[in-house]
Amino acid sequence: MRAAGSVAARLGEVLPRSRTLEGAAARQWAARTGAEVVLFPESSAEVVAIAHAAAETGCSLMPAGCGSWLAAGGWGREARAVVSMSRMDGVAHYEPADMTLTAGAGVRMHALADRLGANGQCFPADGPGCDRGTLGAVVACGVSGPLQGRYGRVRDNVLGLEVVTGDGRLLRIGGRVVKNVAGYDMVRLFTGSRGSLGVITRVSVRLFPLPLADVTLCFRGGSAADAVAMARAAATGAFPVAAVEVAGGGMVLVVRLLGGSEEVEEARARVTQCLGTPSGEVLRDGESAALHRQRIGWEGGRAVVARLKALPARLGRTMECAERVAALLGNAGSGAWERRVAADALCGLVRVKGDCPPSRVDAVAECLASARDEMEAGGGSLTLSEAPRDLAARVGWTGAGGGEGELAERIKALFDPDSVFVPERP
Repeated sequence: MRAAGSVAARLGEVLPRSRTLEGAAARQWAARTGAEVVLFPESSAEVVAIAHAAAETGCSLMPAGCGSWLAAGGWGREARAVVSMSRMDGVAHYEPADMTLTAGAGVRMHALADRLGANGQCFPADGPGCDRGTLGAVVACGVSGPLQGRYGRVRDNVLGLEVVTGDGRLLRIGGRVVKNVAGYDMVRLFTGSRGSLGVITRVSVRLFPLPLADVTLCFRGGSAADAVAMARAAATGAFPVAAVEVAGGGMVLVVRLLGGSEEVEEARARVTQCLGTPSGEVLRDGESAALHRQRIGWEGGRAVVARLKALPARLGRTMECAERVAALLGNAGSGAWERRVAADALCGLVRVKGDCPPSRVDAVAECLASARDEMEAGGGSLTLSEAPRDLAARVGWTGAGGGEGELAERIKALFDPDSVFVPERP
């Protein structure tokens, strides 16, 4: 392995110095990673050159957007160099009548939302923190939010990708139209791969019309069992719901309805009838959207974030596991989306957040390990999105389902034979 200085020098030869960061500046930009250099290419050809240079120096490379998710889930801990797509942010193709868009991976999600909103359209990605990220990062992470129940997951709405692999190949897979897949669907393979197979440089996505009405029904109070029972009833009822979520610690059930005005009003009446109780609060349009923007940023600023996933039918047990972990963590807020536990009833995902004082590391680690055992026994999982280093070392970022099997290793070898990109899964 070459010395750190020679690695930075070789990678720095690829781009002008004005588009590289080294030393303290690199560490500040790529916080909580081992990055010695950060590179900002402006074309796919430059990304290809960076991949070749990384292979020559034996340097592990971490793809990034604007750097806000680099350390999540422990992925960036081994990266010696980061390649940011933030300057590749142009829109290559957008025809509103086609309901599709092709753009550079570095386009910011908030800028994309503004441009699409001017034409009454949207790309409905609402995973945690996605409003602060880039389109390429949203696709690379593949994390969907509660709106997947109405619009599908991120992977369902990605039509095509341009990718630079670890051995420097430039691949164009998929296309710009909805029905374009013949043979293996490699678009879905790269979506959610966290940059472990290559750098996503361009993305084509399917768009949707903005809903004419946005209504959120809030049901407050009651026991955890009551809230879970109501959430399951709303999630499985014979009416269209966009999202069904539960915020623990005082229990708030939120049911979001999107669509035409008449459709939403009819669904509101049917939800109320199904649950047998009127909602305590009805938020409409801007107020409803504002509440859910809070939820998108729910994980931000907490030292510990754990995600517990099981079948939606097991939501009650998953919530119980999450509440046990939450009881050991500090810093809960009073707002609906400041509580320590939040659940997505449509997909069975429950998240826990909080802070972990050094005196509680042992207790929190033991509780997380116990919760993971219980989740995996029922076919579920527990992963850490954020955690102090000592806590992550004791618990592990992922559990039994997080390892790379033989098939995953063979796929990795096809696209990144020299393990240029984040060589080991956390």
